[in-house]
Amino acid sequence: HLLTQLLYLLAQGERFNSSEATEIFFGVTQLFQSKNQTMRRLMYLFIKEVAEATAAEEVIIVTSSLQKDMVSTNDLLKANSLRVLCKILDSSMLAQVDRSIKPLIVDRNPMVSSAALVSGHLLFAENQDIVRRWISEVQEAMKSDNSMVQYHALALLYKLRGHDRLAVTKLVSGLWKKQLRSPM
Repeated sequence: HLLTQLLYLLAQGERFNSSEATEIFFGVTQLFQSKNQTMRRLMYLFIKEVAEATAAEEVIIVTSSLQKDMVSTNDLLKANSLRVLCKILDSSMLAQVDRSIKPLIVDRNPMVSSAALVSGHLLFAENQDIVRRWISEVQEAMKSDNSMVQYHALALLYKLRGHDRLAVTKLVSGLWKKQLRSPM
């Protein structure tokens, strides 16, 4: 209940000062031990919202718990932890997490795969070289049966190849021959 109220305050534009954000942040991270799915989802949402107001060295502490959730057997935890992790990672940390994200791009669950592709989109602005290494996985995700995964994979492929007109032309002509499931 308290976590919902804190999220409501953030949505209304209320901002916590750095000491309040730090104290609340560390209190909320104790919820990583919770098995309640709803509580975990609220925790992920809260961490994502408060991470910007919290000092970077304090946010780093959460990354190991998020990485553990990324390799869990629960697909909901995988997708949500990946979304939060991409929001709080900096360039130096992404190089360490790169190997954990790659297999999630081609995960059998479309929710996880889509979350990984959207994370690639968000991380591309500051980490182009690392995200470019994922191109084979993104191309594999294009073969997915799920239309949303295909859409996110195509959008990321375009972003990866957008600087090269010939590559974009090849991409479009190659897709023209295939039957994509995604109307998007």
